[in-house]
Amino acid sequence: MSSERRCPDCGALVAIDADWCGQCYASLKGPQMPADGAPSEKAPGLSIVAAAPAELRDKVSEVAGEGEPTEVEPQGAEPQGAEPTWQCPICERPNAMDLNVCAVCGTPFGRLFQEPEKRSEMPPKDAAAWSILLPGLGHLKSGKTTEGIARLVLFAWIVGALAVILVARFGTGGLGPTASLVYLYLIATALLYVESAVDAYRVAAGDPPLMSSRTLMWAVVILVLLSVLLGSLVVLPATRGG
Repeated sequence: MSSERRCPDCGALVAIDADWCGQCYASLKGPQMPADGAPSEKAPGLSIVAAAPAELRDKVSEVAGEGEPTEVEPQGAEPQGAEPTWQCPICERPNAMDLNVCAVCGTPFGRLFQEPEKRSEMPPKDAAAWSILLPGLGHLKSGKTTEGIARLVLFAWIVGALAVILVARFGTGGLGPTASLVYLYLIATALLYVESAVDAYRVAAGDPPLMSSRTLMWAVVILVLLSVLLGSLVVLPATRGG
């Protein structure tokens, strides 16, 4: 009698004490195979997937009507041989690796490596109320520290300039030639209050601000230039003439 042992399903050589075939994963348990090692019909209702060890059950599946195993691709995996792609974090469209921006929305490839911004837990109405109390405070409460500090510094500078002018004109019978500067700073203060409240509301709601940091910087530059211009053309000539 031959000492060889073959799989009753595919005819492959198997170990004497093997419980399943290493080629087709068929179970070798159950009725003994013929002594000559010839393949015999598989017991009716035998499932190859069910008979395979637990570590192989997630790798094979039974083909309908044939009982032959086939590898199951993980969900979401790219087909073998397909070109690698990167998925846009905004519109979720797959793009070829040679593209630096998304073909649909234009999102740059580097956006994949940016950490998502944490949304503020401050209610939008509360953020606006804090900014009405003090410009920039609503941004600080919403986690926008840089934007909040910038508005606080601008507000402090405007109020400080107003205080200097009013103290200098105290007891002189009016604002005199400095009235134009006082009106300029009062208008700037009102605009800063409105802008801070609106942008704090939008930031807390997760919307982009109406005035970016760069726009705010240019607004400060314009205010400084207007102050210098009024001081040179109005305040200084009137002071010297008096």
